[in-house]
Amino acid sequence: MYFQHNGAPPHSSHEVRNFLNYRFPGRWIGRDSPHNWPARSLDLSPLDYCVWGWMKELVYSVKVVTRDELLSRILDAADRIRNSQQKLQRATRTVHNRVAACVAAGGGIFENQL
Repeated sequence: MYFQHNGAPPHSSHEVRNFLNYRFPGRWIGRDSPHNWPARSLDLSPLDYCVWGWMKELVYSVKVVTRDELLSRILDAADRIRNSQQKLQRATRTVHNRVAACVAAGGGIFENQL
């Protein structure tokens, strides 16, 4: 298994890199990692191009007023997404198309090919 994270500064601190080197030796992807993740690279993760937007839409469809309400909406949205197997399967299948387009583009920009 590989661990992948984005290039957020807190994710690339010395302590985090040491932990990832210990927990996932040679098997993590990110800034200053064994498998460097280039800045502004396109993401192949269905979480980034599908699920997070879907969750935001469910959570923020109506203005959130309190912290407890936000937490409740996040948990409800996660449950709705988890139980939407057909939509999740469709999003997951899309990964194959994105990977093929990325390979065809030689690892370059491929979103315009989709």
